[in-house]
Amino acid sequence: MKKCLSFLIFAFLSFSTFAVSLDDFSLSIEPIMGIRNGQIDEYVFLKNSRYSDDKLSELNWEIKNEFYMGFKAHSAWKSFFQELSFSFAIPKTSGQMQDSDWLNIEEANQYSYLYKTHYSESDNHLDKDFSFGIKAGYDFKIKDRFNIKPSFYFEYSNTKFTAKGGTCWYGNKKNANTYYAYYDTANRTITKLSGSVIDYKRINYFFWIGSDFSIDLSRNFSLNTGFFFAPYAYVVSYDTHIIRGYEFADLTIDYFSAFKGNLGLSYKIAQRHSISLTAGFFYLKTIRGDSFLKKSGETYYKSTNSTDGGAGAKYFDLTLSYKFQIF
Repeated sequence: MKKCLSFLIFAFLSFSTFAVSLDDFSLSIEPIMGIRNGQIDEYVFLKNSRYSDDKLSELNWEIKNEFYMGFKAHSAWKSFFQELSFSFAIPKTSGQMQDSDWLNIEEANQYSYLYKTHYSESDNHLDKDFSFGIKAGYDFKIKDRFNIKPSFYFEYSNTKFTAKGGTCWYGNKKNANTYYAYYDTANRTITKLSGSVIDYKRINYFFWIGSDFSIDLSRNFSLNTGFFFAPYAYVVSYDTHIIRGYEFADLTIDYFSAFKGNLGLSYKIAQRHSISLTAGFFYLKTIRGDSFLKKSGETYYKSTNSTDGGAGAKYFDLTLSYKFQIF
């Protein structure tokens, strides 16, 4: 009897301890859907330029009304929290791809001819846009209404576009070393393109540091905002010029070069249910790094000695989400 009573007391104390500790945990899931607009920028820079502007080529890949969906999973123990996030876009047409060249900077004594020499526009198609993130931080509660949540997190994203068809306006050669401007109607060649012209894929690895903030308002509303910067950015880009038969790869690494922020409003429908509408902004300044080249069909890339690669991006998005707290 004593053994049985001791066992029951031990079981009760163990369960009570577990029950108390379970109160320190929380878990919620949050399906999301959103729309994004902006552009991804691709650059080629001349390494040993004779001019103050060393930009040789720029390609702008528009992000136009990109629809995406995904989910977030939030967990917390006491004031420590973690978050997993995942999203993917729906493939669709996405504005234009605009390709610009300043070929006269490759030659000396061209100070009067540093205009844009070649320009083309193609229809841009979004093939994929996938992202994954892991966040961890601490929740400071101030007077039960205001929360400060400093955190750090890792984000991976993979985006691919295909430029199809379009029109080229190429300045003709003025002489052996100089091109006319692309807008010189008397001295240019206009070419129509068809089929796939260029494929472009960008893979991002960002390490973010920053904080989210929230304040409870009246009538079950709360205001949320957040600001983050990237101490380290690792960006890899792959550009396949299908018509020319060349493939380029750029490795660009930089520090404190990216920023993102958000501002949103949440409404608590019931004890465990809430919805949020959030506007976000992302900016990656122009960063540059090593450029590599190979012919289509070759196995290995070779470093280019005369050029650097470059990458930049900026976009806005609007996200609607529903959050359900499991416990």
